[in-house]
Amino acid sequence: MSNGHERTVWESGWDGHEAQQRARLARLPLADKLRWLEEAHRLVLHLSSAAPTATIPSGDDDRVTRSR
Repeated sequence: MSNGHERTVWESGWDGHEAQQRARLARLPLADKLRWLEEAHRLVLHLSSAAPTATIPSGDDDRVTRSR
């Protein structure tokens, strides 16, 4: 969490992004990590309950093509 006096530095590109993100997360206090994890879990539950049921086309429709 920011105290208002820290300057945010944004990386450009993807080089080193994963390592920098891990370093930022490692600096968070445990309470903040748990709060983030609980919020992420609530979001997953919400999205999974709100997801529409997918239907698979029967193949009778000529407009539907499948490629691999």
